[in-house]
Amino acid sequence: MESLVISLGGSILYGESLNLNFLKKFSELIAGQKKYDRVGIVVGGGRLARMYIGELKKFGVNDNVLDEIGINATRMNALATATFFTDVNTKVPITVNEAAEMAHSYRHIVMGGTEPGHTTDTVSVLLAERIGAEIVINATSVDGVYSADPRKSPNARKFSRISYDDAIKLSINASIGAGPNVFMDITSLNIAKRSSIEIHVVNGLDLNVYNRILSGTEHDGTVIGNFGDGGKVAE
Repeated sequence: MESLVISLGGSILYGESLNLNFLKKFSELIAGQKKYDRVGIVVGGGRLARMYIGELKKFGVNDNVLDEIGINATRMNALATATFFTDVNTKVPITVNEAAEMAHSYRHIVMGGTEPGHTTDTVSVLLAERIGAEIVINATSVDGVYSADPRKSPNARKFSRISYDDAIKLSINASIGAGPNVFMDITSLNIAKRSSIEIHVVNGLDLNVYNRILSGTEHDGTVIGNFGDGGKVAE
């Protein structure tokens, strides 16, 4: 039984409002594919989470409460996403273990965050470990991994592929402000490395990229994996 996990960035799902048109087309594409028997979808908080957290910070709300609010925003987005699928959980799981158990009963498992300190990217890779998925699609608002922030550096290069170790180095640099925006957190990359889970960082709004990954053909995003040559710059 083959499994796939998709980390669906909250910015893809929720811009100025809930992106219903995307959700309809995305759900039809994923439900209609025949390659994978089980698909886990982990949904981020996006603008909804940032709105609550940003406003409440002004009133000195402590970080623990803000974390819980962010997690609940991801679960709201997850429940909204699940309504577009059939053969799907109707209760949003609150742990990876609970989601893995649901995978025995449903073809599609949709969830949000789990606990403070774990991003939805980390949750996605942990879920992939539990259900035996070899690939995680990291569907984001950017189209891949760059050597620097492309919005600030005209010389930024996009990688078509990059090793786990080099991706971790880029993520560390980004987290201390010396590199591009964090495309994935360090914890999620380390988990992916230990279990050799291939990460495909793609523009999540481009529905064609899902088709290309599902068919095993090359796409214009970035693949993070066991590459001995470190990385390859996209041509």
